Formats: sequence, C-alpha cells, structure tokens
Amino acid sequence: MPSTLQLNHVSVPVTAVAIAHLGSRILLLVGEGCQLKVLDNESNGVLHSLQVFQSQSVHGIKCQWEAEQGHLVCLIWGGRATTILHMRLDISDSCTVCLTEELPTDDWISDTCLLNNFKKVNNDQSSFPQAVLLTSHNVLYSLISDSSPQPQVPGRLSCKSVAAGPTSVLYSAHVVVLASGEALIAAGTVFGEVLIWSCNLSSHHNDSDAAACASLLHTFRGHEGSVFGVTITETASKVDRGLNTCMVASCSDDRQIKIWDLSSSSGGSAKVKVQTGFRLQPSERDIKSEKCLASVMGHSSRIWGLRFLSKSGEAPRWLSFGEDSTCQTWQLVKNLAHATSISTSKQQSYEIQHDESFAYHIGKDVWAVAVDLQKVEVSLILTGGADGRIVSYSIPNADVHRWTAHIPIHQKSAVKSQSNLHEIPTNILSQSLSPAERAFSAIQGHWNLYRVLESAIPTYPSGIFSGVATLTQRPPTDDSYDAEYLYVEEGELTTRQGLAMRGSRRYVYRYQRASRSITTWFVKTDTIASVDYLFHQVSFSDVPYQITKDEFLSNNYISTAKGHHLCVNDNYNAEYEFQYQNTNLIQWDLKYTVKGPKKDYTASASYTRTAEAETSLPKGMNAVEERDLVCGREGAASIDNFKNYYWLGRYGVIVTTAQGCVFLGTLDRNNTTRNLLSNTTGATVSRTFSWSLVDRIPELYSYSIAVSVSSHTVILGAANGSLLCYQRSSQEIITFSKLSRKITGLFAGELEGSQEGHRNVAAIACCVSDTTAYYFSFVTDNAILKDVSTFVKLTLPQNFIVTSVCFTPVEHLVVLGSRSGAVCFYDRSLFHLTSPIAACCFIRQVHVDEAITTIQAVPKNGFKAVGNFLLTAGRDGKFALHGVHVRRGDGETNVKLECLHTSIPPFGPNIEGACFDSGTKDLLLWGFRSTDFVVWNETKRMEVMKVPCGGAHRSWAYAPSNDGHNGGVFIWTKASVCNVQAQSKASHRVLQAGGHGREIKAMAICPIRIELGDEYGQLVATGAEDTTIRISFATGVNASSSQPMRCLGVISKHNTGIQQLQWSSDGRLLFSAAGLEEFYVWRIQRIPCLEIGFLCISQCPKVTNSSDLRIMGFDVEPIVADVNSEHDKYAVTMAYSDSTIRIWSFDASASGQGFELLSLGTYKSCSLTHINFLRPNDKLYLLTAGTDGFLAFWPVKDFQAQQGHRSSLPGCSFGQNAESFDRDLKWHYQHRIHQSSIKCLTSLYLSDSEVIVATGGDDNAVAFTRITFNAEFPNLPICSTLLLARAHASTVTGIQDLGPKLNSGQSLRKTSWTFATVGNDQRLKTWILTVDSRTPRAKGLSVRKGTSLHSSIADASCMEMTQGICGDKGIMIAGIGVETWNVTHV
Repeated sequence: MPSTLQLNHVSVPVTAVAIAHLGSRILLLVGEGCQLKVLDNESNGVLHSLQVFQSQSVHGIKCQWEAEQGHLVCLIWGGRATTILHMRLDISDSCTVCLTEELPTDDWISDTCLLNNFKKVNNDQSSFPQAVLLTSHNVLYSLISDSSPQPQVPGRLSCKSVAAGPTSVLYSAHVVVLASGEALIAAGTVFGEVLIWSCNLSSHHNDSDAAACASLLHTFRGHEGSVFGVTITETASKVDRGLNTCMVASCSDDRQIKIWDLSSSSGGSAKVKVQTGFRLQPSERDIKSEKCLASVMGHSSRIWGLRFLSKSGEAPRWLSFGEDSTCQTWQLVKNLAHATSISTSKQQSYEIQHDESFAYHIGKDVWAVAVDLQKVEVSLILTGGADGRIVSYSIPNADVHRWTAHIPIHQKSAVKSQSNLHEIPTNILSQSLSPAERAFSAIQGHWNLYRVLESAIPTYPSGIFSGVATLTQRPPTDDSYDAEYLYVEEGELTTRQGLAMRGSRRYVYRYQRASRSITTWFVKTDTIASVDYLFHQVSFSDVPYQITKDEFLSNNYISTAKGHHLCVNDNYNAEYEFQYQNTNLIQWDLKYTVKGPKKDYTASASYTRTAEAETSLPKGMNAVEERDLVCGREGAASIDNFKNYYWLGRYGVIVTTAQGCVFLGTLDRNNTTRNLLSNTTGATVSRTFSWSLVDRIPELYSYSIAVSVSSHTVILGAANGSLLCYQRSSQEIITFSKLSRKITGLFAGELEGSQEGHRNVAAIACCVSDTTAYYFSFVTDNAILKDVSTFVKLTLPQNFIVTSVCFTPVEHLVVLGSRSGAVCFYDRSLFHLTSPIAACCFIRQVHVDEAITTIQAVPKNGFKAVGNFLLTAGRDGKFALHGVHVRRGDGETNVKLECLHTSIPPFGPNIEGACFDSGTKDLLLWGFRSTDFVVWNETKRMEVMKVPCGGAHRSWAYAPSNDGHNGGVFIWTKASVCNVQAQSKASHRVLQAGGHGREIKAMAICPIRIELGDEYGQLVATGAEDTTIRISFATGVNASSSQPMRCLGVISKHNTGIQQLQWSSDGRLLFSAAGLEEFYVWRIQRIPCLEIGFLCISQCPKVTNSSDLRIMGFDVEPIVADVNSEHDKYAVTMAYSDSTIRIWSFDASASGQGFELLSLGTYKSCSLTHINFLRPNDKLYLLTAGTDGFLAFWPVKDFQAQQGHRSSLPGCSFGQNAESFDRDLKWHYQHRIHQSSIKCLTSLYLSDSEVIVATGGDDNAVAFTRITFNAEFPNLPICSTLLLARAHASTVTGIQDLGPKLNSGQSLRKTSWTFATVGNDQRLKTWILTVDSRTPRAKGLSVRKGTSLHSSIADASCMEMTQGICGDKGIMIAGIGVETWNVTHV
C-alpha cells in the first residue's frame, strides 16, 4: 500500500500581511509560504486558511472592501504569480471564499494596486481592469477579469502591458492610482536610484506604444546601495507652517532613509546623464541636494521597507523595518542646526528625527508590515518576520496628545505661598496678557536643548551642544519679584574636531508682575543656586500684545524679544523667539551674538518639549518635580528629594523623601477600569495620579527603607532602628518596635492560613553590621494591624547580607538569599524557641557570586510532585527553579536543594523581581536592559512592557497587575522627577508565536511520548544558526489542538550555530553539538508552571586549542540504561571537522564532567559529515559518511556479548565493560556512493546481518545501499548500491524511513519500505523500496517513485518522523521554518 502525505502544520517566515475592514470588523491577512491565513483582530482566532499558490510564496496582499456587493477583494501576488480572492464573512464567522486561477506573468511582480476608484470613473463593466501590476523591469500591466467578480464564481485573469517606465531593474516599487485614472509609480532600482514616473490609465494603448505613454517626473539619486523600499504619501503631508507637500520615502542597502519632495511639477533631473553605479560624480551632487528633503542613517543593518503613518495635513511620520528585526518610527522636523540660516533650501531646513523602536521579533528580518490609519487616536501596526511570528500593536497618531494635570505636593507647614503661575493660561481667556507674562508661564518645565556654536576665532570652539534644560519653579528669593525659575542645563558639546565634553550652566529667570518684565540673572558658582548679578532683561515689543479668547484658541503665532549685556569689553546680544500653537508653547529659540576683542561667535539654541514635561506626558506618565516638595523648617524653605517608592497594590504608592516626608500617591481606579475594558490594543493609557501628604517622620530624615505587606500596609525602617507601620485605613504611621542598629533590609511575605480580610504576615528585618536577622509575624484584620505575635532572632552565616526572603507554604521554611549568591534555610517549626535559631542548610553559589534579588515559592498548579519548589533570580542574569526536599528527624531538619531548571531571559544582566500571574499562571520577570526597564513573560516568551527610565541606578518600584493582562505600573525617579507609567495590557499582541529567527540546522524528536495538560505529544528539539535550542511540544499529526507545535523553552548557551541534536533512548537527556567543539548534555524533565525544565549537566572537554574545530556529527548509545535508575552511562562517538573520530564514555551521575576518552581515529583529508553506531551479528561498527561521497566502516573491539543486551534494531545497548574499547580506531573498508558530499543518511535493519543505508547527496541523487556482513569476514562487508540519479533538482538534504509495508499479492520474500526525501528544490518526495530477500546485492532492490509535493521549507536541513498515540506517523521538516505532514496508507 503506497503512502500518501497530507500537510498538517506550517510555520515559515511571514512574507506578507494586510489589514482589511469588513464593515465594522477588522481582519488580519497573513501570507506564509503558499498559505493565506485570515485572522480576527478581536479574538486572534484563525477564521480561514487556504493555499493560494501551487509552489510560490506569497509576497504581497492588497485588500479592498466592495460595499455594494458585500465582500472583500484581495489581490495576492508572489514572484511571477498573482491571483484574486473574494471573501465573504457571515454572522457565524464562517468564511466563503472564491479564488481565481493562478495567473503566471512574464516577470517578477514588484507592486500592485487595486482599481476601485478607477472602475467608477470608467463605468466599463464588460472588461474592466481589476488592478495594475508593476514588474521588476519597470513595466506596468493591467490585470483584467473576464467577468464581473462574484464570490461564488471564480473568474479568469489576464494581463496586458499598459506602460513602461525607464529601462531599469527594480528591487522595490510603490504604485498609487488616483481617482482620475493616473498612475503614479515610485521605482527603486538596483543602482540606488528612485524613479518617479506616471501614466494615464484612462487611455488605451497597444503593447507597441506602451513606453510612449509613460512620463518620467523625477530621478532621485543619492543612495549608495540598492533601493530596497519606496513609498509614496497618498495624501499631502504638512512639513512646515501651512506648507503641504507630497513626498516619497526610500531606504537602501546603505542603511539610509531619505525623504524626497514630489511637489515640484518638473523633473528636470531626469534628463541628466549619469554614470552607472552608486557614487555620485561632483557634477551630479546638485541634483541630489535639490530634491532630498532630509536623510538619516537608520537601523543597525539593512532596511527592507517603509510605511507612512501620517494622514492628510499631518506632519510626516513613517515606520521602517529591516534586517535587524526591529520596526522604528521617524518624523520629519525642522532642522535646528539651520534654523537661523539665510538659505531657504529644503535640504537644509529639515531633518529626520527618530521616535521609537519596536523589537518584537527575534533573530533576523521583519519581512512584512501593514498599517491601518482609520482610527483617530492610534495606528494599528501588523508585522510578520523571518521567525514566523505575527505581532500587532498600536502607536499614537501624531495629532493625539495625552494631557495630565500637574498636582503640586506641599507640606502642610510650608512657610511661603508661591505665585501660582499654572493659573495664567486660564486667566488668558478673560483678560489681556503681556507677551512677557505669557512667555514666562510657558517656559516652565523640561526642554530638549540643541545649540549650534559658530566661532570666527579658531581658539574658541565651534560645534553642537545637545542636552536637557529645566526651568524649576521655586519661592522668589527677592520679595520684589512675583515668580522665579532656576534654569539648569546639562549636556554634551561635540566640537567640529570630534572632541566631546560634558557641560552644564545655571541661570535664574525672574518675573515681576507690576512691570510685566522678565530678567535673567547669573548664579553664584559656590552655591550653584543663589542669585549673583543681572545678566540681561528680556525686552518684548513696546506695543503690548493683546490677545482675545478666540485668537488664543485658533491662531498660531510667534512672539519675539531681545536682550543685551555688556561684560567688560564684550557685547552679548540675545534674541528670543517663542512659537505658540493654540494654547501651547511648542518651541522657543535663543540666539546669542557675542562680539569683543577676543570673542566673535554666535550660539543659536532651540528648546523643544521633552517627554518629561509636566504639560505633555505621553503614554500615561505623570511627573511630580522636586520643586513641588517644598518642606520648611522654622521658616526656612529647602528643596526635598525623592528617596524610595513602595506600592500598595496596583493603585497606591508610598513615597518617602530625604526630609522624612511620607506621601501617598493614588492612581485613578475608575479611569483604570475604563481603560482596561476599552483598550484592546494594549497601548499605554493616560491616567490621573493624585497625591497627599501622610506625615513627616523625624526618624525617616535622610534615610528610610520600607516593604509593602499588602495593598493597605507598609512597614518602614529608620536609621535609628525604629520599625514603623503605615495603615491606609487610618492614614497613620505608628512605631511598633525598635532594633538596636540601622535597618538595612526589610522583607515581608504572606503565611499560610490567610483568608480574605484576615492575613497572616511575616517579615524579616536586617541591621547594619549585624549577624542576626529578626523575624516577626503579625495579623492584619480588614487591613488593620493587630499585634506582633512572634519575634525570633535568626543567626546568619558569616558575611551573609540578606537581599531576598521567601516563606514556603508547605514545609514551613524561611529561605534567605544573599548578596554573594548563597541561600540559607530556617525551620519555622523551631521558632517557638527563645534562643537564636541557626540555619539548617547553607548553600553557596546558587547564583555564582551575584546577588539573589528574588525568591518565590512556585505554585504547583496541578503538578503531581512531593515537596516544595522555589524560583530564584539574581543579578547574574539567570533565573532558576529548584526542588526543595526536607527531611525531619531526631531533632534535626535536613534540606536538599536540587536545581531543575535554569534559563537566561533576553534582558539583563539585572533580574530584579518575579511573580506568577494569578490569572494566567504565567511567570513574569522584570529588570533592566541598558537604560530600559523591561517586564518579560517567560511562559509566553515575549516582552510585555518596556520603559526608557535611564537604567537601574535610581529609585524605582514596579507593581504587576496580576490579572492575566500582563499590565502593571512602574514608578521611578529621573532627573529629580518622579515618573509613573501605567499599562493595562501588554505592549503588543503575539498572534502567532513563530519559532527560530534563523535557519534551523538540527532537529531531534524525543522517542518517549508525554502528557501535558489534556494533550499527548512528543518533545521536539530544534537548533538553529541563532545559536539557540528550542524545546517544543508537538501534539501529533491527528491532534485537534489549536497549537500543533508550541514552544516550551529556549536554551541559550551555545556560542555558534547548532550542528546536531539527539535524545537519549529514555528521553531524559538531550545532547547538542555546535562549533568551537561545544558539546553539552541537558537534563530534560517536567517541572511546575513552566511544564518543561532543562539543565546543563555536563560539557565534553575540548581536545584541541583550535577555535575553528567543529563537531560535524555524533551518535549516542546507552551503556547502562535503566528507566528507574539515575546512574546512566552512554557511549558517545563524535566526528570532528579535522577528520578525527573519538569515542567517549559519559556518566550522567558523575559529579564532574562525566566524560572519559576511550578511542581515537583519523579519516582521510576530506571532512566527515555523519557518524553512526552499527551492530550486525553482535559486532560493533562505526559507519561514517564524508564529503568524498564514501561510506566507511570502522570495526570497534567489543566487550563480552553476554554482559550486554543486544537487539537487531538500531536501539541496542552496549555492555557494561567500557574498558575493552579500542583506543586506536581505523577504518577497514570504503564504498563509493555519491559523486561528492553525503548530506543525509538513515539506516534500517533487514536482519541481524543485513542493513539498508539510504543516503542523499549534493549530486541531487538518492541511493539505497545494501550491506551484508559475513561472520567469517567481519571487517569486509559486502556493499551494493542502487542509485537514483537526478532524484531531486538540487541537493538532497533529508531522508527518512517511514516504515515497512507488505506488498499485497506477493510472497513474504519481498517486502517494501517507504522512504521520504526532501531537497533544496523544496520538493517532498516518497520512494517505495522493494527488497527481494532471495536475490542478493542491489539486484534484489527495486524502487518506484511515490508522491512529489511542494514543501514550504526553504533550505531544508533535516527531516524526522513523528509517532502518534494511535500509531499514526508523520514527517517533520525543518529549515527556514518547520512543517509537519500526515502519513497515511491507502
């Protein structure tokens, strides 16, 4: 019975995405290989999936809603093929689709455009164009349907040449068709040009005059690499005050993004003759500068494409995506360096400013991006990458601002009331306001500073100073003034010679309401805050600027002022310019012109609002500045500083200051709830924060430490040893105990027996230079602290500084983690004793020598195991899961800590906290990556929150939402400003998890089936060029799971690409090999919460000092294997890239590396590609294959046969006496099969003495070699080969035996086996091998071809067979992606 193959699951790079609107519903269309998936944006579910091309990957999708006919039209193309899909969705979410026949074209399709508007203009329904196609040779075709499109009737497509642009070869293109029928084409060439041309589709042309109807508008030059992406703004964008223009953006192999102006009507540069190549000649450079608005170097590698984000009339913004697997947003802004330049050149007037980066993919390449701009507030982004991941997220639109009120915090005893300048914008609406008063009220806060220094004297530096300027309000230091700002600027000056230096400057700005004047003052250098002497007065126009309410709300205008200062012989002339937009000061400029005997320079500075400005805070951030913490002592005002933050649940935070003040911050709970319900995109939301002063505690002056006990209680520690408690119900802080020394550590946790409203809580307090930790427990009843019931002293090990604490709920242990990476255990059952309690267990280097930042008890969640499980994480960048085994007896408590799992999340090295989400049971980790705070979902392997806070060295606190939405609230101090970012959901949605971001080079399927939840399946290990190993759970070929293959964990330890993987016969160990002689052994086992744990238990020692030596292949067989035994021994044979072979013995129970070298041999000069153990006739052999196309046989001296167990199948075991192995291996026989390298190999046993070896090579051939071993001549096997030349169109990279089948109607002497092969031609083929047992050698072999199917896996590297629970089989192919096939017999 022949075998048939049916595609079951595909996970390949996502090469096309689109967002479509079906009425009020949003559908997401995704192209993976030949497949098209339709997903619902709300539920993330797959509504429909179908194959649209026979063998071509989908490269692009364009969608259009036909409201009159009530269906969606999708134009799909890839390579030289195109088709049109009509889709209708009923109320039960059932998709009705109709796909036209695949239309092959003569050339590669670069871009397409549907013609809905054009059809309405022409009104020709007999043979109207459905779309236009632009090919890679710059020829425009019309795509014509032979009938009116109906969802139930597939039509036939044809194409006809419409117009031809300039002769060129394109890498990218964008086609826009206007309602008038004019097509505008932007074409990016391989030689770095951007060609803009157009044609009129309304007139009909023959093929002969197609080129004549095209009109070349522009030729843009300037890229120094092939243009990979171009996009045209389909609507005009605003690039200056009142100036709207149409633009094109381009990206190139040179990593540059350029913006070009299309507003001019003439393309004069098109007529200039240039040389072929990327570099511009000197005479050609004026062409580039005339057209290019701005240019920027973007991404860390090549940029693949661009998408505009701006709507009509908005400032131009766009999104780029590239090889570095990131998406980045940009905007076109005024070039501050040329703000005062006399030149009016657009190239000088604008620059490209980077906004934000989104790194939601892994590995390399984001291939596809779709943007939906229909929502007012946010833009929906859909991306797909080489990792097969599909991600959606939202970014705020340019015209959307989130405003939050500034709420000042004052101590109740503040001695001096300040002029409330925040009331000035309100007063504007009812009275006239001087320009000085308006400007002074608006400049308060934080600004980005950009200053250009131009000196005519060489001794004075010229360059650019960039940094941040802050104008902080403080009580006036002179009673004659009504308001006062302290101006502080900090930044870096980069001179024209490339020298960089840090710098800062301070002034005082004063405002006098009586004279309506602003003055600027120098600051004393000794105090850096006291006023010294007058710098200059800011003089506005002599005519008072009167502004009415209507003018204020509707007009944008500029206000100017001047100032002068004479410093000895040097004149300082200051020129101010304030730019207002509606009610806001969006920018102000200050230019100093300095003339003197030894000075002649200008300093032109521009100030633009920062994200920390208190008037415009994006992404839900509130700012509370130090100037708002005015705390007085006996009439003397002083500036306070933020010290620490401690969350009370998700909605409240306790803030302590250097002056001993304690504030309560409250996040608006109602606003939060509303956003949780409405924010389906996961975008950060804006919320309101309110503040109140709780009390000022003298004991907390200059130092404090605290810990949150619950959402109502915080315990505080003071420098004098006092322990205080804040209770939210009473809004009071009480002292409940006092220790003898300064408290340096406070830790708290909940004990067993807690119920709603009644909680048992324990805490640990540590003091400076104290070898004792203090344990106390208490009860809270309805958020009210009752009393301290237990107070115990715990003796700490020597030099043990506590950094984390955990109270285990089962074995009643207290676990302490230290700054040096050690842990110790205390038995709580002994806490009734009055004497100090010593640690019952002390373990060093749990996290090497780095601090353990968190210890958590791991919930079992139905996991059947005895004992406790602990999670630890530290500043070594790792987290680990441990099993805790406790044995009590004879008055002693013995604790054993067994590490079950370690992993390194993709951030760090600082992991600062962890929790298990009570809603989803997911493991969340958080910490710092460079200057960002990151929250990582380890269970789903995705980043859920990122905050650019400046890094770990600051006061901060994080509270996870713990509701299953992956949200949370983060509060931190940056530049003396308290910032809060609240997030109700994850920053993005992963619609499809995908896999490796690089090519998969190795795959191994565990031979033992396991049960995870309600599903049975096999563990699949895949290794790729990204140096990682992914452990996935495959549910089987006939399973109905929505995730046929889901990732359970990622192993990151190898430093080079993975070469081979192999499981042990019992499925408990995984062996991995890579370059640099890296060979690791991993213990794989079930663990709670994360399901599968992996731990590296050994590494094979290196045999040379060469860093280039690579392990090309290996094979593993058990020496002693007992499922119920923990003492496993294995024989491991390895083939190295220097043609050497080694056999090692490995003891999994050994305390050291466990490897011992047994044998060594050397092959010829060519490299080996495969090595396997063979055991025919109770004799042991090594079978090798190499790049010379030969099989080689290496006899190995075996031990006594009766000491080991043998089997006629390859899974036999070695004996127990490993010392009898030969230490000098030599090959005795060779057999030529392929012309060159053997790429894949598998074997099957016909009998004890006969083996079939099936191979595939890079000569495109498949070979079946029949090997017979003669007992009289064991070292001279008889080999005979049946070769199938040209079995594939390219290299055969995978071959697999699908099992034997008895031929019906024939005798038992003939048996058939089915083999499957796959190659780089992306064909999956089956072969039926028939063996006549009575006919020797190759004469007894016959092969006939079975099926031949297209595989979506490019660069396939390996193929393995899966086994279902009912004996059903499947094939899994890996390369650039993974796909599985069902194997059925008919």
